[in-house]
Amino acid sequence: MHYLRLLIPILFVLLVSLAGAQSRSEASPFPPSKDFAVETVATDLSNPMEMAIAGDLVFIAELHGNIKVVDLTTGMTRVAAHLEVDYRKQGPRWSWDVESGVMGIAVDPNFESNMWVYLCYTQPGGESLEHDHVVSRFRYENGLLNKASEQIILKIPSLRDQDRIHEAGSLAFGPKGNLYISSGDNQDHTQYLYSARTSTNSAVLNGKILRVRPGKDGGYTIPPGNLFPPGMPNTRPEIYVMGCRNPFRIAIDQRTSHLYWGENGPADYYCGNLKNVDQKLLPLGFDEFNQARKAGFFGWPFFIGPNESYPTYAFDKKTVTGAFDPKKPINDLKENTGVKELSPAQKPMIWYSHPPSKTFPSLGQGGASAIGGPVYYHDDTRQADAGGLPKSFDHHWFIADYARGWVKVVELDENEKMVAIKPFPTDHRFQTPMNVKFNRKGQLFVLQYGKGGWDPNNGGSLLRISHRIDGGLAGNQVVAVRTLRGLPSKHPGTALMRQNNCAACHQGEGTLIGPSFEKIIERYATLPKRKDYLKKQIQNGSKGVWGELHQMPGHPYLKNDQIEQIVDAILALKLAKHTARDRPVTLATPASQTYSGTGSAELVNGIMGDKNDLKNDWLGFEGDDLIATIDLGKRMPIHELGLSSCQVVEAGVFLPSAVEFLASSDGKTFQSIASIKHKIPAKQPTAKITLTATINAIEARYIRVIAKSLGTIPNWHPAKGRKAWLFVDELLVNPVH
Repeated sequence: MHYLRLLIPILFVLLVSLAGAQSRSEASPFPPSKDFAVETVATDLSNPMEMAIAGDLVFIAELHGNIKVVDLTTGMTRVAAHLEVDYRKQGPRWSWDVESGVMGIAVDPNFESNMWVYLCYTQPGGESLEHDHVVSRFRYENGLLNKASEQIILKIPSLRDQDRIHEAGSLAFGPKGNLYISSGDNQDHTQYLYSARTSTNSAVLNGKILRVRPGKDGGYTIPPGNLFPPGMPNTRPEIYVMGCRNPFRIAIDQRTSHLYWGENGPADYYCGNLKNVDQKLLPLGFDEFNQARKAGFFGWPFFIGPNESYPTYAFDKKTVTGAFDPKKPINDLKENTGVKELSPAQKPMIWYSHPPSKTFPSLGQGGASAIGGPVYYHDDTRQADAGGLPKSFDHHWFIADYARGWVKVVELDENEKMVAIKPFPTDHRFQTPMNVKFNRKGQLFVLQYGKGGWDPNNGGSLLRISHRIDGGLAGNQVVAVRTLRGLPSKHPGTALMRQNNCAACHQGEGTLIGPSFEKIIERYATLPKRKDYLKKQIQNGSKGVWGELHQMPGHPYLKNDQIEQIVDAILALKLAKHTARDRPVTLATPASQTYSGTGSAELVNGIMGDKNDLKNDWLGFEGDDLIATIDLGKRMPIHELGLSSCQVVEAGVFLPSAVEFLASSDGKTFQSIASIKHKIPAKQPTAKITLTATINAIEARYIRVIAKSLGTIPNWHPAKGRKAWLFVDELLVNPVH
């Protein structure tokens, strides 16, 4: 019955999409991917959550408390403030505190005159279970946020018991000066009906999108048109939208004032810990992209996707009693302190789950995490400044998915209805896009979270996408971190893992939401029939095997041979093992912004680059030498050193002319301990080598590596006289052979 209910909307959407594609899309095609440049304008961001753009300044909120500012005129990134926030880096479980911290940021519509920057953050609360998410504003003065200028606008009470998560925290201003604030349901995600205590409770601010008008000296007033009028019993007048689970990244159409957002949904057929619930009665766990033209109720936790109902449930008898009615939803749970009769549930514009979507097939499959973005209006940008997106993107809504790593555009008709979903026309492979926005020039900015999870050293970055701007010598597309790094790139199992977005939770190395493939291989190295075991885990899903609270959903839509290919790809993982793995590295001269990978950490992550793919897993230096210093953390014996590099003559990439290794115990005084030269001619079209030197064992804490660049491209090359590229992917100390 679940799938039968989908047939009518499927047919309708397909017909609308086909008609729209013929009437509008063909009349305004997007330019080809070669006409777009993707630049990395900031790297080494730590858990970046949201950005706000004011002229040539990009403000970035980092979860752990830092507010950073990227100056687009100089390319410099600096810390403008650090807030003390409620966030514990470690604990016995990943638990409730991981989503707390600085969650959202916005700049005042009149920022150029008043310099107000708005933040949503979690106030420290010690060991108390009661914490507040605070929306405050700070003045930006002399390159810093003046913490003494803080004016509190609003507080959202939040509980920290029972592994409550889903905090949202996104901020956005509408054209009338109204501030929109997203608030997650703040509930234990193991039980969907718990959310009825918040999301469908009109007396609390959690599980909502709020709309207020900031006051002159702090505080706020209620603009007309919210869901509940001021003074109505058992309601909060701040509520604009209710029935949200985790409304992630909100945006306001600056012409229509319509609200857009991504809604993060649960896993497939999800019911949590309810007893005696037949899975056949459960809807799929959809993520959603929503549009609200006015205040309303959007369903969670009674409905999901195209208003498919979860079962009603008698907790005292532990039995299913029926289904909710989307036309007249009733919240009669005893924990509800608000009104019982809710307004009719509104459907999302787009919904999709882990299996391939029959309604929206272009969204792919695998893990899902919807990220809402802005609506683009070409005539509202300053096209006199180069680089803005062209007219063909006019009146398109930009959306993204954190887990699947894509950015797409939704064409809207004159009535603000969806015509078609289209891929953004670039060859760039996005890594965990967290926020999407435009600057006044019409350039697209994508904030990439970095590796999944909550490791502060996750390698976040900021991208700028411009139209018709030339890139570097080796190609005009800057691709950040390759998903599923370290796995064989041409293996069919790796391709399947990309399709299913396994990189949202797993990487070759490093702990994300789930274990690394390296750890999986090590753990099950001696397990009899380990392939069969891993195949079963992928097919059926797993929970708690590695101590995580999160559940990995099953993949029943994959065929047995496909799962076997995935397992084979995992077991084919090859990472370089050596003493310097994941140790801090500092660079005397930074890598080119065009080929900066994950920053200096790229040199010691065990991942060896591919000479046929210069866009990933390399650091590129244009005309400069590599001068890198590794801190091993303590004095230790050193007996072998190495450097991995490549040569691609056609792209202007040449091997280093010489490599020197130096050692130090104090990080100040260095002694040369080895030097290497190779015999590969500069005219050899391609090469990938690891230059190694065996030395008499010494003890040192610091190792400095100097790789000499060729400097300029030789006269026999078509690009003679230009700066030569030096590419390096790994520095090895005591490699394990």
